[in-house]
Amino acid sequence: MDILSWLLWLVLSALGIIWTVVWFLISGWVSTLLQIAILVIVIYSLKYGWQRAPHEIWKRSSSFGRFFWNWVRARDPNSDRPAVETREVIRVVRGRDFGDVNASTLLTVAMLGGLIVLGLM
Repeated sequence: MDILSWLLWLVLSALGIIWTVVWFLISGWVSTLLQIAILVIVIYSLKYGWQRAPHEIWKRSSSFGRFFWNWVRARDPNSDRPAVETREVIRVVRGRDFGDVNASTLLTVAMLGGLIVLGLM
């Protein structure tokens, strides 16, 4: 019996640790969503009054829910069409001329100059 109670304690401790990590990871999302919900309730209550606000919130959230669900279910519009050979147009960009300097080169030269100055000190 001691080994069964020890195994039960081990399993419950592992589940507790897993639950703690999961709750730590989602607690920020939960509090953020709760704050957004409270803000929406307050705004709708001030705008429509306490009697009409629940109906307006339900109406707007259900239309948003339908939009979100349709967006999640959406497929790629080209997935049912047969594959078509596409040609890419490649534009030739001129090479760099002598004296062309970009921001990356300037930053590299500035860093090297700074390192040389620090090395001389």
